[in-house]
Amino acid sequence: MSNTDDSMNVRSHCSASKSSLKPHNLPFPIHGSTIECHGDDGIETTGDIAAPLHVSTTFVSGAPESCGQVYSRLNTVTRTRVEALLGAVEGGQAITYSSGLSAATALIHCIKPRRMYVDAGYHGVRAAFKLWSERGSFGSEIFEVFTLEQCKQLYEQRESQPLTERSLWHPVDTKEERALDLIWVESPNNPYANVADIEWFSELASRTGACLAVDSTLSSPLGQRPLEHGAHVVMHASTKYLAGHSDLLGGVLIVHSSLSDVLACKLLAERTIDGAVMGNLETWLLLRSIRTLSLRVRRQCQTASIVVEWLEKQRIDGRKVKKVHHPSLASHPNYSIATRYLLLPPATFSFELESESQAKSFAQSLILCTPATSLGGVETLIDWRHMHDTSVSAALLRVSIGLEESEDIIQDFEQALNKAK
Repeated sequence: MSNTDDSMNVRSHCSASKSSLKPHNLPFPIHGSTIECHGDDGIETTGDIAAPLHVSTTFVSGAPESCGQVYSRLNTVTRTRVEALLGAVEGGQAITYSSGLSAATALIHCIKPRRMYVDAGYHGVRAAFKLWSERGSFGSEIFEVFTLEQCKQLYEQRESQPLTERSLWHPVDTKEERALDLIWVESPNNPYANVADIEWFSELASRTGACLAVDSTLSSPLGQRPLEHGAHVVMHASTKYLAGHSDLLGGVLIVHSSLSDVLACKLLAERTIDGAVMGNLETWLLLRSIRTLSLRVRRQCQTASIVVEWLEKQRIDGRKVKKVHHPSLASHPNYSIATRYLLLPPATFSFELESESQAKSFAQSLILCTPATSLGGVETLIDWRHMHDTSVSAALLRVSIGLEESEDIIQDFEQALNKAK
C-alpha cells in the first residue's frame, strides 16, 4: 500500500471517529454507565447483541461488507467502536495503542518536546522521557527538564502576557521556541496517590504555550475529568481499570475535541506509520470490559475507602503501619486538592510498614490477596514497589483493591500484619 493510501485511510478514520463521539440524538441526557453500554451504537451493522470478534488482518477491497476496512494496521471496525466508546466516556477523541507506554511514547514523539516538565510517578514513563532526551533529534539542541520551582517562576514571569487558548494550540515546529513544550502530570500518581492541581497546570500551559497531558490511569474516567479542568490530552494505561481483568495490554490517548484536527489526526497518522496498534483480541476484550467500568470501579473505590480506614486505624494504634498514602485521609498532603478534583477516591494506594523485612513478610503472608505487580483488576494485588523502582521506600507496599468483600480483604491483611516481622 502506498503512503498516499495510508494517509487517505487515516483521514477517513479520523473523520469517522470524530462523528461517533455522540452516538445518539436523544431527547434526554444519559449517565456514564449508559454511555459505557451504548457509546458505540450504530458503528457496526450486525444482529449480534455482543460485539463480534473479528480476527482478519485484511479485507475485500471495495466490498460494502468491508465497512471501509482495508488492513488492520490502518483501522478495524472493532477499533473504531472501542475508540468511539472511550471518547464518549472521557469526553474527547480517543486513539488506542498497544500498551500504556506506547501511548505515552506516541505523544512524546508527536509533541517533540525540548523543554518539558515531567511529574510521572510511574518509572516506565520517566524512562520514556529519559530515552527521548538521550536520543535527541535537534542536533545540538539542549533538552531541559524543568523543576516545579522553575515552573512556578515561569508562571509568575508570564502573568501579564497573552494566553494561548486551548483551541489555538498546535504541535511545536522545530524552529519555534516556547517557554515549555510539554507538561506531563500523573494524577493521582503512582504509588503515593498525590493529586495535582490540574487547573494551575492548565494556566501554566496557557502562559507558556505548552501541551498539558494528564496520566489519569489511577483514577479512571470515573474518578477524575482532566479535560474539563483544562488538560489537552488524557492518557490511560487501559491495561489497568479500563480493561479491569488483568488479561490485556493497551493504552489510550484522549484528545480534547477542540484539538481534533491539529493533534488527534496527527496522532492517528503517526500511529499508522509506527504500527503501535492493539491486536484484534485485545481490542475486543477492551470493548467488552468497558461495559462494566462503572460497576467495577465504583465497587473497588468503595472497598478501598473501607480498607484505608482500617489501615489508618492500625497506624494510629501503633500496629506496625507507619504511613498510609491515600488522598481521602486528612493526613494526606494533597487532601484539599483531592476534594476539588476527585469524583471517587482511588482504589489504588500505598502504605508503609516499619521496615523492608516487614513489608516483604506481609506480602508473602497473604492468603487471599496476591503479591503481584499491575493494578485495576478484579483481584486485590499487593506490590512491593522497591523491586521495580528503587526510588520508592523499601518499606512501602502498593495495594490495588479488587472486587472481593472488604471484610475478607481486611481479615487477610490482619493475619498478614500479625506475621510481618
